[in-house]
Amino acid sequence: MEYGVTLTVTSALATKQLGEFCGRVVQPGTVIGLRGRLGAGKTTFVAGLARGLGLDEITHSPTFALVSEYEGGRLPLYHMDLYRLGEDATSEIALFDEYLYGEGVCAIEWADLLQAYLPEAHLDLHFLEPVAHGESFDTRQVVISAKGIASVNVLKEWMTLWPY
Repeated sequence: MEYGVTLTVTSALATKQLGEFCGRVVQPGTVIGLRGRLGAGKTTFVAGLARGLGLDEITHSPTFALVSEYEGGRLPLYHMDLYRLGEDATSEIALFDEYLYGEGVCAIEWADLLQAYLPEAHLDLHFLEPVAHGESFDTRQVVISAKGIASVNVLKEWMTLWPY
């Protein structure tokens, strides 16, 4: 089962709010793949996701640690950034199993590097290139797809919260 939506976000704040609303409805074991160029909003989304889970503010990406673990909220959050691994990400797949198949929420920046190894049921967010909106280039589209019944249900509930 698959389901998808395309949204327009007009600022970093809207991107963070998108993540926050997601954090309010995600379920244990949810995997969220994040794609887009550097500066596209992936880390900003995860900061909002953390807030929606009731966790402390995240202000950076775990580029050099690969995975940052956050506990103490509604669910644990595992924030992965595969940028530094590049094409070698698949050689490290055994390190990621506990996060990909755990009881927390796993948010993966540069998830396209592990696409073939993601659980069948997962959410995928692709932050597209910004588009000109007046004099601001903050406006961008986010293509969200859900694969598997659990992820489809999360996305549908999430979209009932999204006011834009």
